[in-house]
Parts: sequence; C-alpha cells; structure tokens
Amino acid sequence: MKENRNNAGVPLVVDVDGTLVSGDLLIEGLARFLAASPLRLLALPFWLARGRATLKRRIAQAVPLPPATLVLNPAVLDEIASAKAVGREIWLASASDEISVAPLAEAVGAAGCLASDGRTNLAGRAKAAVLVERFGEGGFDYIGNERRDMAVWKHARRAIGVALSASLALRVRSLDEKARFLPGLGGGGPRDYVRALRPHQWVKNVLVFVSLIAAHETQPWLYAVTAAVFVALSACASGTYLLNDLLDLPYDRRHTSKRQRPMAAGKVPLLPVMGIGTVLVMGGLGLAFSLSLWVGLCVLGYLIVSLTYSLLIKRQVFLDVVTLALLYAVRVFAGAVIASIPLSPWFLAFFLFVFLTLAVVKRQHELRTLHRSGGTNVGGRAYAADDLAAMTALAAGSGFAAVVVFALYIQSPAVHTLYSRPAFLWAICPLLLYWMGRMTLLANRGAVADDPVVFTLQDRVSWLTGLGVLTIFAAAL
Repeated sequence: MKENRNNAGVPLVVDVDGTLVSGDLLIEGLARFLAASPLRLLALPFWLARGRATLKRRIAQAVPLPPATLVLNPAVLDEIASAKAVGREIWLASASDEISVAPLAEAVGAAGCLASDGRTNLAGRAKAAVLVERFGEGGFDYIGNERRDMAVWKHARRAIGVALSASLALRVRSLDEKARFLPGLGGGGPRDYVRALRPHQWVKNVLVFVSLIAAHETQPWLYAVTAAVFVALSACASGTYLLNDLLDLPYDRRHTSKRQRPMAAGKVPLLPVMGIGTVLVMGGLGLAFSLSLWVGLCVLGYLIVSLTYSLLIKRQVFLDVVTLALLYAVRVFAGAVIASIPLSPWFLAFFLFVFLTLAVVKRQHELRTLHRSGGTNVGGRAYAADDLAAMTALAAGSGFAAVVVFALYIQSPAVHTLYSRPAFLWAICPLLLYWMGRMTLLANRGAVADDPVVFTLQDRVSWLTGLGVLTIFAAAL
C-alpha cells in the first residue's frame, strides 16, 4: 500500500456489485429483461458469444435499472458520506455496464464512474489497470467485496472490504495492515435461504391427499407414495417461487410487505439462489418421474404452468387467477393419479370453484392495500384500484358456486355409496358459506394476509370451521 497523499486528497473508489449494491446488476438486469419479454431469452447466447461486455451492454440498453429500485448497503453509503464530508472525490468502478452504473453514480453524488463499455469487461486486473492509469499507483482507496478485487487492492492506498469471508479478510490484511472492513446488509444465513424457499407454501401441497381422504382410503402404503408426490411438488414449487421472486424484484421492493422477502431485501445473493432453484426443480421432477410416468407428467405440467404464470400469465387480467386455481387443482389431480383414484365431475367442479375463490381473494388483498395507499395500479399486475369491487363480487360468486356444487353432489347417487347418512352432509353447506363469505369480507377490509392459505393456517375461526366439517363428515359415514 502506498502513502503518497493526505487523506482529503485521495479519491474513494467504490465497487458496485455486492459492495454498494446488494446483488449483481447483470443478474437484476437479466431478470427484468426476461420479465418484460421471455422470448428475448433466445438472443442471449448470441450476445454472450460476443463477450460478457457485449451481453452487459445489450441488457443495459434494453432494461433501465433506476437506483430507487435497487438495495444499497447503508454501511457503504455512510462511508461515501464521510468521504464527501472532508472533500474527497467519490468514483464508482464496476464490471457492470456504464449505462446501468452512471445513474447510480449520480444518485450517490459521485464525481464519475468507470465501468464496462460494451467492449471491455472492467473486472479484476482490467479494473486495476484503469484505476492506476487514472489515479496513479496508490493514488486511491478502494472498497470491494470479492477475490477479484485483490487485483485492485494491490494498487490502492487503502483497502476497505465489505462482508468478506475470514480467509479473504486475512489476505486483504496481508496487503494493508490498516485495512478496514464493513458489514454487508445482514442475513445471508441458512434462515434467510429457507425463508426464500417459502416453506409455509408447502402446506398447499397437502391437497395431494384430498382424493385419498375423499375416497376413504386407509391403506398406509398409498399415503406413503402420496407423501413422495408431496415432496416432489414442494421442491418444484420452491424452485419456481425463487424464479418468481427474481422476476418480481422491482415490484416487491416497492410493496409494503413483500419488500421484506430475502431476495427483495438483499439478504441472499441472486446467483446462488438461481442455482438452488434449478437443483430443486430438477430434483422434484426426477422424484416425480421415479414414482410413475403419469405422476411425472402431472408435476411437469404443474412446473410448466407455474413458470408460464411467472413469465407471462400473471400480467394478464383474470387469466392469472384462473391459472392459480388450476395450479391448486393439479395438486389434487397428482394425488389421485398416484393412488389410481378416479375423480368425479362433482369433486373437480367443487374444488375448482374453491380454488378460484382463494386466488381472487389474493388479488383482493393486493387491491385493498393499493386502494389504502392511494395508488392506481398493482405493480407487475394488470389490475387497477377501481377493480376491487369487481374482484370482491367474483370471490363471493365463486365461493357460493362451490357451495351449490356441493349441495348438488349431496343429492347425487354417488354419495350413497360412500356415506350411510348423507343427509348429515347438508350441515356442511352453511359452514362453507360462512367461511368463504367471511374470508371475502375480511379481504375486502384488508384483514387477510398476502396469501389466503397462510391466513387460513393462522386463523382460529378457519380451524374451528374445518374441525366442524370433519366432524360432520365422520357423523355421515
């Protein structure tokens, strides 16, 4: 390390990816690029063939990254503010493209930025060479976060590390005994990775057991193989949730509650999460096909519909809620397939209307939150605040339709083969009306969580209603 200037005259150079910004601008840009038009994926190999710098430039040209939609490290911002307070120049130096870095430099009050330009990928030694050429050997302090930054720290006056591993911190200290270390954003531990997988959503996959229960199956082995379907669906679901959260990053960061999700809050790095998602999806598919071809096709169908929803359908008005209802139904169908249980039209119609109610209630909550905040449109969705009344009516209508289907089922000949006292089943109708009507009203008041399934699990009235339904079914046997 060189000591050739007083502190006030030495520029502070700040890395961007993983240092000033949580995550990587290229990954964020790719996510927004694909979210805007999934077919653009076909162009990526051709751009990459011309080099990483070209790929970064094309993505940066296609997708803006406003600084307000990024998560910045408060510790680095404080370091920048302290340097500016004593009159030091601030420069950003990044391997990300200049088109994306320049607005960020302006936002933090930097004198300028040095970044990839479509021809040169400004990372590692290339970045070090440019900084030495501009500021001279030992003529700058540098804040970085990864091993590639060692090439830059070797030529800096002072080294500042951000969220470094113990081994990398030791290497930096060997270069500069006065090196300082700043914290990251926090998180990044096992708990944050688990939260990113949304394990509470796995409860939806309990639907694979519904056909067994409805058919009054008691054979333990059937429940064992169905549990394997549950695991396969849960793995695939978590993988697709990770992709969905990646595509929704700019919207989640502006959302009152979703901004606390680990990816949106910058608590888990984006690239490893993508790898975890891929492993989960492949593992879930492999398990499903090992159970049977038809179960594998069911899970594959679930995966295709789920990915299509994340990339395209969730931005289509009402088609999104119909698709969510179908994703619920696929879970029921997969359980029936593994147990070779035929599903009656009554059964399918009833659950389709119930699932549609849950899907619409989810949108109700978002619209009520939007209405209270004074907004006009739901970010990343095709709904406006004025749609709340219509969605409330649709939730109520589909809920009541489910009860009508159930009432017609009670009068069908099929009931008499399963129940000795089918008349008892009529007592379930008012319970269902009460439960779905109450949920619709609570959603309209903004009292239902982001996900109605989560709300149901946490709601004492829902548990009591479910207990009442089970008691009536037992009495009707």
